[in-house]
Formats: sequence, structure tokens, C-alpha cells
Amino acid sequence: MELSEIKGIGEKRLTALNRMGIYTPSDLLLRFPDKYISRNAVIDRTVREGDEISFSAVVETPAKRAFIRRGLSVVSCTVKNNGISVRCSWFNQPFAARSLQPGDSVYVVGKVKRFKSAVQMTNPTFVMPQDGDGDIVPVYKTAIPSRTFQSAVVTALANVRVNSYIPPELALKFGLMPLQQALRCVHTPKNTEELCAARQSVAVENMCYVITSYRLLKDDNRDFIYSATDGDVEKFSESLSFKPTYGQRRAMCGVIDALRGDKLTNLLIQGEVGCGKTAVALFAMYFAAKSGYQSALMAPTEVLARQHYQTMIKLLEPLGVRTQLLCASMTARQKEEATFNIKYGNAQCIVGTQSLISDNIDYANLRLVIVDEQQRFGVNQRARLENKGNKTDIIVMTATPIPRTLALSLYGELRQIEIRELPANRPAVHTSLVPPERVADMYGYIAKKAAIDERTYIICPRIDGGDEDATGVEDVYNSLKKGALAPYVGCVHGKMKDAEKNEVMSDFKSGKIKVLVSTTVVEVGIDVPEATTVAVYDAERFGLSQLHQIRGRVGRGTIESYCFLLTDGSNPESTERLKKFCGMTDGFSVSELDFKLRGAGDFVGLKQHGNGSLDIDGAVIEKSRALSDALIESGAAAKMTVDSSEFIKSVTMN
Repeated sequence: MELSEIKGIGEKRLTALNRMGIYTPSDLLLRFPDKYISRNAVIDRTVREGDEISFSAVVETPAKRAFIRRGLSVVSCTVKNNGISVRCSWFNQPFAARSLQPGDSVYVVGKVKRFKSAVQMTNPTFVMPQDGDGDIVPVYKTAIPSRTFQSAVVTALANVRVNSYIPPELALKFGLMPLQQALRCVHTPKNTEELCAARQSVAVENMCYVITSYRLLKDDNRDFIYSATDGDVEKFSESLSFKPTYGQRRAMCGVIDALRGDKLTNLLIQGEVGCGKTAVALFAMYFAAKSGYQSALMAPTEVLARQHYQTMIKLLEPLGVRTQLLCASMTARQKEEATFNIKYGNAQCIVGTQSLISDNIDYANLRLVIVDEQQRFGVNQRARLENKGNKTDIIVMTATPIPRTLALSLYGELRQIEIRELPANRPAVHTSLVPPERVADMYGYIAKKAAIDERTYIICPRIDGGDEDATGVEDVYNSLKKGALAPYVGCVHGKMKDAEKNEVMSDFKSGKIKVLVSTTVVEVGIDVPEATTVAVYDAERFGLSQLHQIRGRVGRGTIESYCFLLTDGSNPESTERLKKFCGMTDGFSVSELDFKLRGAGDFVGLKQHGNGSLDIDGAVIEKSRALSDALIESGAAAKMTVDSSEFIKSVTMN
């Protein structure tokens, strides 16, 4: 069956689905619902600010559009459930509720806002009821209407047969639904119990596929040796301008042991923000270069890649090691020169972004691959870099420590090294909540710091704050440009060109800009010792591990630093979570709490096409790992076709 054969999928909608990465019926089935609406749910006056609820309602008032200011309009209407009126508003979405008329039935899902005794919702999702709806209605936030997508999924389920890679006897032993049944229940659930069981079943099967694929692809028999001598190691140590911590020294020794071993290296180095993982990575690259091999360090952002490159020039070039940068913003001539140097071995240590895995990049003798901030890359991206060499040693690093159970599941029998110590004389970073009434005081503090050349990051969850529920970079930046901070402020975000971002970051490092308003584009690795303050708007929207990464942007010099978390305190659960975070300085403790509260999503990004996701928790990981062991022991894993992201063995016509 082709997608174009499904009713409602015309040329334009087919193009829209293709842009989402959906080309086949299996792609369609693997795009899970974003939300589920309970038709029988009712609301009452006890609902709290920030609660996400779903319910069926009747439209009370027609939708009306009003203009708040230039570039910002709002569409509003009122719906009613259980005798309670809920005012719904959509910002900059002129057609959001145009089809709603008084008396219409509608399903609504969104977050609650309270104003005195009134219940409100901003930018809720609404879906029109249809005949045949069960008690639970799936909602898809895709490039085509939710109902059209749902109809396409139902058609696909009725016309194809899904074959799992897991033998029936193992599926039965581990309590898994047949995959066809599980997918049907995920997309067309009859009740909550069935839905939960189906989602866990699909999650286990998908997670097991990731684990088993990695184990099958990893041929760990070494057929080359590292010839770097102890004298080479001593030269590197003597060249350092600082005294390594115990953790760094132990990590370097661990790297030597791993690279000199009989098996290919599969090493995870995890440690606190600012603990000195980069020095360990450069040591590994130096060790490879002195053995006659190339190494490649892949960073998640160009700003970080360039920062690593500057460190490599200072540290490795004086030791006779040739380095090379490769990233997207380089000129055509620069890229041509870099490509030549990499291909013919003129560059021994290469650093860059995903440009390192481009099809036109060939390596002379790549033997060591290092991935910095590994959680920012998918399994496929890491594998593509590994495959650029003929058997490679792998080192992955993260400043977002991963709970051991999850790490073992994702990377197989990897060796782990933890660096818990921070360099001597690192200042404390104090973290505190800032309620709305104290924001002005916070900005007064920031202004005083700017006047004495200390730098501040202001982090926002969005670029455009048109949605009143989220603070936008542009809104904060424009507001600050009108006040006392006007001479100091700049902004950076992901939609800017790389050259623009690099220029802004350079101005921030030099002090031309002292207050930088940004999205989380600065979350990873940026090193500005003069940065002593970071303020995070809508802190409850971030995972704790992500907040720890953001907090790590300050306190990198010698001055006592502060992290301010801005929150209105309306959601007691979120507030309690943030209070616990304020009392934590250890990234390992933060990661364990985040994993407990939010599952594995923050760490591994096990997302399907678009935003539909699976729930991965400790129970799913343990069962997936045991199932993977059983697959390999039984020989069934040998029959798997290892693909980049799919776990459906095949789809055939009924």
C-alpha cells in the first residue's frame, strides 16, 4: 500500500507527510499520538494552574478575534463542561477556532490557567467529535489535520500486516502484545488499561531493537595497536598549563588502558559541568596521533566545535600534532582545504559538527571517534561517524550524567569513567527561585554586575513569545533594549545564521555584550569565565538535567556565581521539583532525580517521527535488556535486519 492510496492524502498532504519523514505505512504507524482525550473526563473548580487536562465540552460563545498590538492578535471563545465555563484563547492563530459555533460539541486538551475563580486555557488543542469515537480519542499534532492523520492510520492498520522481529514464544514469555495488536491499541484504544499495556509493549520492543542493534553492529575484535609511548604521555602532561585533578588523571589512565586493550574501546566519560572532560578527550586524540592514527571529535554546535579547535591549536599543535576544523559556516575554499587535509592525512586530529559525517568526507586512517555531549546526537549520527573508519574506538562524553541502568542499556557492555571532582578554586554557584514580584530586583542585580564587566545569560524557552504561556527571546530582548540594560544586551537563538551566532558569542566573550538573551543554544559547552549569572525564564518547562547544563555556563572563572530560576509558583509539583534542584550541586544526583521524575526521554530522545513519543522508564529498560539477551542467546537476533531507526520487521498487504 502506498500513502497516496489512502483517502484524504492528496498531493499536498503527501508532501507534508514526507517532510515529517513519513513515506510508508510503517512510518505512519510509528508516529504515535501526542495526546489522548478522555471523553468522560469532567473538570471542577479544584483544577490547578498548570494542570494539563482533556475533556469534552459544548461551545458557549462564538470565536472572536481581537488585535492586542501590531503583530499580535488573539482569538477567543468559551466552552462549557460540567457547568464550568472555560475561556480558550489562541495567539496569532487567526483560523484557530473559525469552525466553532455555539452549541457545537468539541474535545479540548491543554494547560489550565487560573484568573481568580475563572478557568482559562491558552492555545488548547480542540478536535471535533466523530461517529465511532471510543472513550479515549487520540490527538496528533502533525502537518495535516489530526482527524485526517487518524483516519490514515486506521486505514493503514486495516490494510497491512505488521510482522515483529521478536519470535512469538519470546513475546509471550516477556508479556508483550503481538505488535499488530499493540499498534492498534496505541492508535485506537478502548480504555486506559489497554492503552497503557500497549504503549509499554511497543516501548519495550522498540527499546530492545535499539539495544540489540547496537550489540550486533559492534564487532569489538581489535586488529591494530596504539604505539604511543609513556614518554609521549609524559610530554602531554608536562605541556598542560594546569595540574589535572585526580579524576582527570584517572580518566587519562583509563583511556590508555582501553586503547591498549585487546578489544575495541567503548568508553563513556561522564562528569560534572566544568570538570575537565575536554582535556581528557584531547589527550586521547594526542595518544592516537602519536600512534599514527586520525581521530575525530564531533560537537553538537559550531560554537563549541570552534572553542574545542582553539584549545586544540594551543595544546596539540606545539606537540607536533596537526589539527583541522570542519563546520558548515566555513567558506567553500576552507571546506575544500579541510576535506583534502582529512582525506590525505595532513590532519591528524579533526574537530567539527555533523559536517564530519557528510558523504563527501573521507578519512585517511580514522581509528578514534569522540562524541561530545553525546545526548545531543542520535544513534545513527554516531554510527555514521564510526563507519567513516575501518573499525574505530569510541569515546562518548556527557556533562549530563546518565543513570547506570540506562547507560548499560544504550551502549551495551561499555566501560564507564566518572569525573566527579572540579578544578581547584572553582567558585560556588548558588541557585534560587525568583517569583514574579522579585524579577525587578533580579534585573537590578544584573545591571550592577554588567557595570563591573561581569556577564549574564538570560535563557528563554522560545524564540518568539507570541504564546503568552512561554517567554520568548525576542520579547525579553526588545524589552531590555528600552531599559537600563540597553547598552549591554544582545541576543542569540537557533534561527540565526551560524556567522551571526558566532559574532554575537564573540562579542559576549570579549565583553562588548554583557547580557546575552538566548534560547538553550548556549546550553552546551560555552566557556566564558566572566559569566557569573544565569537567569532562566519559565524554569518549570525544563528538565532538571537541562537546567544543570544551563547552570554550568556560569561559575567557570573565580567569582562566586548565581543561577536564578524564574517561576510563578502556580504549579505545586513543578515548584517542589525546582526547590529540590536548588539544593543540588551534584550532576549525578540531578540526573537520577530527573530520570525518576521524567523517564529516559531527556537522556536518549527515543522519539518517533515528529513529536509522538514512547514512555521509557526503568521497568521498560530492564525488560528490554533481558529481552535482548534472550534474542541473542536464542539466535533469533541474527535474523534481524538492522536499519537506522525502524523496528518493524516488515509490513505486508493483508
